[in-house]
Order: sequence, then structure tokens, then C-alpha cells
Amino acid sequence: MRHEGKYIYGIILTEEAPNFGPIGIGGKKDEVVTIGSRGLAAVVSNTSLDRYVISPENLKAHTRVIEKVAETYTILPMRFCTIAEAADEVVDLLEQRNREIKNMIRDLEGKVEVGIKIVWKNMKGIYEELGNENKAIRAAKAKGAGGGQQALIRAGELVEVALEEKKAVEGEEYMRPLKKHAIRFKNGEMTPEEVVSNMAFLIDRDWLKEFDAKVEQIGSEHDRRIDIKYVGPMPPFSFVDLELQWENV
Repeated sequence: MRHEGKYIYGIILTEEAPNFGPIGIGGKKDEVVTIGSRGLAAVVSNTSLDRYVISPENLKAHTRVIEKVAETYTILPMRFCTIAEAADEVVDLLEQRNREIKNMIRDLEGKVEVGIKIVWKNMKGIYEELGNENKAIRAAKAKGAGGGQQALIRAGELVEVALEEKKAVEGEEYMRPLKKHAIRFKNGEMTPEEVVSNMAFLIDRDWLKEFDAKVEQIGSEHDRRIDIKYVGPMPPFSFVDLELQWENV
């Protein structure tokens, strides 16, 4: 029989041993249970020791468990595919890093994560603005129009630099009011080209209404220029930094 490990979704503060039902990753309906020690409990399910493919289905299963637990507990989310070879390893983690993990969980109590991505609606118009605002781009394009290949390459390079500068300035204009309502914030991936800014915010749950109102205000004031994509509230996936050093992880 193939040896099974423990897939760890996150860690909670509790002396109890809650069971969250047959919702484990892998599609086998493994029970999601807890392994506890000294006031901490790791939320786990049985799993093979093979790594899971990073697919939408697996990521959704991982996230679904964490969100289910977060309905009742403040959870310290683990990274996708965090696997211990045995329950003893999980207990060792909870005991050896007990104080550190408890402090991290307490730091997250009453807080949620919100993701905000701001996207330009009309990239053609943005590129026209860059040409109108930048003399060097206009000059390089004019030379390129006359058959100058190097001038065209130079124009492309100038546009790329100018686009990043425009994103930095304009993105900060949109995000600055939101940062005032956040405890912490992090930059996210900036592709494709129409993404002006992409940030994760750690918000006190009591401030969520004010934050949402500010997002709505920004969207309303700039409705003809940008779309705002809002994700959350959700457990604070982006604001956990707990490294585990098991060989199989």
C-alpha cells in the first residue's frame, strides 16, 4: 500500500479537533480534519506524497478548504502543496514553532485580504497619449515612417519605458487613497499591458465598508478610463510568510 502524507491547508488557534468534511484536495473526498498540539491545530487531509499540478482545479480545491475554515476561525494559510510525510512532522512543527505561529495568527485576527486590479479600457488611446506627451517618441516614429528600421526599434523602446512610467504615476494616483485604509499592501503581477496597477491589501474587517466605498468612488470618478477588478474579501493569502523546510515540499 502506498504511503500517505498530510496535506496542510493552514493552521488555526484552537484546543478542539474540528472536522470540516469530505472536501480535501485531489478529488477523492478525503476528510479535512485537524492535528493539534499546545493550542494550535493544523488543518489537513490525507494525500499521496506526489506534488500536485498547479491547475485551476487543484488551486480551487486548496482555496476552498481555507475559505471554509475561515468562516469559523482565523487561519494562517499555507502555500499550495505543503505536504508533511506523517502526522508526527505536523506535531513537531506546531511544537517547535508554537510561539511564532501563534503570534502570526493573532496578527491576522479580524483582518481580510482584498485584491484590486486597475485596467485601462482603451489601450489605443493610451498609446496616442504617449505619443502626444513625449517628443522623443514622436521624433523616432517620424524617422521610422521614412524607412528607418533603427528608428522604429528606438520608438518601440521609448514607448515601453514611457508606458511603465505612466503606469507608475497613474497607478499611484488611483491606489493612494486605498493605501490609507490598509494595514499592509503588496504589488501583484502587472501583465497584460493594459494593467495599470495590481495590489493586495490587508484590511481590518471593520474598515471594509469604508474601503469598498473608496473603491466605488475611484471607479465612478474614472469610469470612462478604467475598469476595477475587485477580489475578496478572503483569507490573507498574500500576507503570510511561513517557510517550511521539509524535503518533500
